[in-house]
Amino acid sequence: MFISAVYKKISLSILLTVLSGLAMSSQAQSLVSGHGVKVEVKEIQEDLDRAPPEAKAEMAKSGALQNTVSNIYVRRVLAAEASKSAVAKNPLVLAAIEKAKERILSDAMLESIDQKNQPSLDAIESYARTMYNANQQKYGTPEQVRASHILIRTGEQDAKAKLQDILKQIKAGADFEELAKTRSQDPGSAAKGGDLGYFGRGRMIEQFEKVVFAMSKPGDMSDVFESPFGFHIIKLTDKKPAGVKMFAEVKDQLMKDAQNEILMQGRVKEQERILKDAKFNDQALESLEKSLSAKP
Repeated sequence: MFISAVYKKISLSILLTVLSGLAMSSQAQSLVSGHGVKVEVKEIQEDLDRAPPEAKAEMAKSGALQNTVSNIYVRRVLAAEASKSAVAKNPLVLAAIEKAKERILSDAMLESIDQKNQPSLDAIESYARTMYNANQQKYGTPEQVRASHILIRTGEQDAKAKLQDILKQIKAGADFEELAKTRSQDPGSAAKGGDLGYFGRGRMIEQFEKVVFAMSKPGDMSDVFESPFGFHIIKLTDKKPAGVKMFAEVKDQLMKDAQNEILMQGRVKEQERILKDAKFNDQALESLEKSLSAKP
């Protein structure tokens, strides 16, 4: 896998180097030409420059560049042929072209509006803190515990007595983690000395949860108790009360959300400006709504 990843990086580097070299060469401007059209190095290079890393990595695979260029070329030839045929005069085609043009231009205008309204980092952080302070319940963390346990399953002969003997050894000074590794019948935690990591309410079965959340201090140990899985001893490692995440813990996501919200506010203002002088034909809208609701 490592070799494959390195190979992809090398292949991508070679691909970009070759394309850059071709773009600067006066003898090699076109990657393919014919039927009165061509695909130039420059446009592929520009597409690659704008592409995300994963798309660039895909392009570095063997044959991917040729396939991409071939597809662009075929579509370009078909478009050129269509423009000279009756297809270009088809009302549905003309309407689709106008819609595509409208979408492209409006998207470009929205991007321009976003650039104009791009906030500073200080403004983004200030807005992020406002969002954090106004929605602290969203960043609440429930009570959590970290615990280890030793399990002897119900089917084991004298299961409870065996676990009571283990508890006696621990109270006499034996190491809990070592006994968990050698005696616990929970394969998921035994190898880790019985450690179950951190968990909140609702993660464990009722009998286990009732015991562990009643424990208060790290180092506390339960008596032997039974659950549908068998008999347990629990050792409490840590306990975290319910609280609220600090701003620093959620800052990255809040900064992204704040930037998006500020930009969206800029778009909404533009929408309000445009709609301010719009004249809606209420009668026609009502008639159209009725016709739509009347359809099965």
